[in-house]
Amino acid sequence: MTNKSTLNIFVALSGGVDSSVALALLKDAGHDVTGVYFKTYKPETTELKSREYCRQQGLDAQAVCKYLGVPFKVYDLESEYKEKVFDYMINAYKAGITPNPDIMCNKEMKFGIFLERALADGADMIATGHYARLSGGHLLKAVDESKDQSYFLSQVSKEHLSKVTFPLGELHKSKVRELAKGYGLLTAEKKDSQGICFIGQEIDVKEFLRLYIPSEPGEVLNIEGDVIGSHQGTEYSTVGERHGFTIKPEYQTPNMPRLFVISRDIKRNTITVGTREQLDAVVRERAEVRIAKSNWLEGEPETGKEYDCRIRHRGDLYKCTLEPVGSGEWQINFKDTPYAPAAGQFIALYIDDMCLGGGEIQ
Repeated sequence: MTNKSTLNIFVALSGGVDSSVALALLKDAGHDVTGVYFKTYKPETTELKSREYCRQQGLDAQAVCKYLGVPFKVYDLESEYKEKVFDYMINAYKAGITPNPDIMCNKEMKFGIFLERALADGADMIATGHYARLSGGHLLKAVDESKDQSYFLSQVSKEHLSKVTFPLGELHKSKVRELAKGYGLLTAEKKDSQGICFIGQEIDVKEFLRLYIPSEPGEVLNIEGDVIGSHQGTEYSTVGERHGFTIKPEYQTPNMPRLFVISRDIKRNTITVGTREQLDAVVRERAEVRIAKSNWLEGEPETGKEYDCRIRHRGDLYKCTLEPVGSGEWQINFKDTPYAPAAGQFIALYIDDMCLGGGEIQ
């Protein structure tokens, strides 16, 4: 990072309240700021409401910059986003693993391609509206732990984080809303966005996937391996759900307990279902997992040392130890087995508030 007191900072704007306040705070601090909205890939199948929503987000980002009197840029990153995020997600579901497009968007787009583009355009660093902190070169949880997004940042390289600032890391969401109103920002009352950005909020993820992954009916098995029903596509099912399959009449009884997806076999195109008790027994039996594609922000973990880890955004923290098992691969041994760690998910490690990085479950 440059030592200049006044920095040239490009702020990634989503058109929402968080990034708008980040922009205003940096301007107030005396920095030269530029707001940047980037176009992401929107498949032709995306509903019109979602497309209009994204168009409006860009207009709101531009309006905030005009109101604050700062430059505004648009980066067209559609092709890169399709390759790095959209294709990644579709291919993961085809392979039967659980992707995390938010982590990939941060790693490849916001703190990858956007950062590189901004630096090439003269920025000293970039900023976003993420709730996280950077202190002394360390990635820390946000003060507002209910909004903390350090998990989503665990795959960003330390080198790239050295060119980033998070103005909201010390603030609670309520304070951000208060600041937005004080600044008179048009985004002050906007609701937080939900769901995967290129799908939109009006369409179910499974319905979206059916447009890209052809369905192939298959067999539903019970825990003993008997064929008791059928399903419409293994890739669309999720461990723990109670829908997406049909049980044969001869296996249905008046007092039949509710059945849940226990496991999937993509190659055989089968789904195994069972009772809640059987589900709990299966999903908690993985006392260890292996991770690859590891990204360590504080150097490699110490073998045998106890850490906290998280396998989902804002999920529970679990005690674990690690041991290396190959190039960039580690075995994580859980002290208390987490619920249903799935291949494709990411594990983030912590010591107190410090995020140490993590890797992808194999």
